[in-house]
Amino acid sequence: MNKKLLSIVAGTCLFANLAMADERSGFFIGVDAALMNAKVKADLKHSNKNKNSTFNGDISQTIPVLDLKLGYRLNESHRIYFTYAGSDDFNDFIKTPALYIEGDFSTQKFLLGYDFTPKLFTNTRAVLGVYSGYAKTDVDLKTSFLTLSQNYDGFVYGAKLGAIYEITPHNEIELGVKAEQIHYNTKNFYQNQVGSNFYDPKETNYSAYLGYAYKF
Repeated sequence: MNKKLLSIVAGTCLFANLAMADERSGFFIGVDAALMNAKVKADLKHSNKNKNSTFNGDISQTIPVLDLKLGYRLNESHRIYFTYAGSDDFNDFIKTPALYIEGDFSTQKFLLGYDFTPKLFTNTRAVLGVYSGYAKTDVDLKTSFLTLSQNYDGFVYGAKLGAIYEITPHNEIELGVKAEQIHYNTKNFYQNQVGSNFYDPKETNYSAYLGYAYKF
C-alpha cells in the first residue's frame, strides 16, 4: 500500500513539475486575422520605335490576410516571434490611353519580429512592436489579349500597436493595427518582348487585426 501511495505521490509531483515547466516554457503559437488595405506604387513604362511613354501603374485594394506565428516570451514585457503571412490575390486596373491593364498581386511574407508588452491593467498589456523580413510576390498584368507574369523579391519592414488580453494563463487575444512597406527589386517586365516595364514597385499596407495565441 505504501509503495502504491508513493507511486501516486511521485506521479503527481512529476506531473506538476511538467505542468510548471510547460507553463513557464515561454513559447507560444498564434494566428492573426486582418483586414489590410494594400497599395502598390509603380510606373508602367512603354517604349516603341517612335516614342517612350510612362503611365501611372498604381493599384490598390482592401483584402483579408491570415498570419501564422511562433514565438518566445523572454519575460512579461518582451517577446520575439517568427511569422508566415500569406495574402489573397488583390487586383486593380491600370489605365492607359490605349487599354485597361488588370494588375494581380499574390504575396508571401516571412517575418521576424519583436514586441514590447508592458502591463497596463490586470490581465491586459500593451503591444508596441517592429518587424522585418522577406517578401515574394507574383505579379500578373492582364489585358483582353495578353497576360504577362513576373516574380518580385522584396524587403519588408513594419510596426504595430495594440493590446493583449489574457483570458486564461494559456490563452490570450490581441487587437491592434499594423503599418508596413515592401520595397521590391526592379526587374525587366517583358520589356524586350512587348516594350513595357512595370518599374520599381513599392507596396504600402495598413491593417487592423485580431489575434489569438496559445502560451505553453
